[in-house]
Amino acid sequence: MFHAKEFWYKPHTDLTNTTKSNSINDALIAFIHVEESDKNREEEVISKSVGNLQWLAKKNKTNRVVLHSFAHLSNSKSDPETANNIIQEIGKKLKKNFTINIVPFGQFYEFSIHVLGPSLAKVFKDL
Repeated sequence: MFHAKEFWYKPHTDLTNTTKSNSINDALIAFIHVEESDKNREEEVISKSVGNLQWLAKKNKTNRVVLHSFAHLSNSKSDPETANNIIQEIGKKLKKNFTINIVPFGQFYEFSIHVLGPSLAKVFKDL
């Protein structure tokens, strides 16, 4: 998770011509990797993720959260349906208190991130 001054992304190749570039300012950016074993514990993973994201967003005094599927943090990967479902459910739960942006699932993106400097601007959680 990163507290970013600015996060920008656009599809590397947009086969549907529906996803444009997007820029979000002052947001908590969460790169989410769902592992194979998470399929058997989806509710726990969702609950812990929501708790961690709420805590860090409040610590960094931001009400914006970006969820980005990032299947490059482990050798173990869930199936795409499970990963997307978990990310969508995290987003639904966070929408009660935060502005949520979910980077569209299943594409490759170029991105730029300007991460702020304080220690709580960069946090890793393994659930």
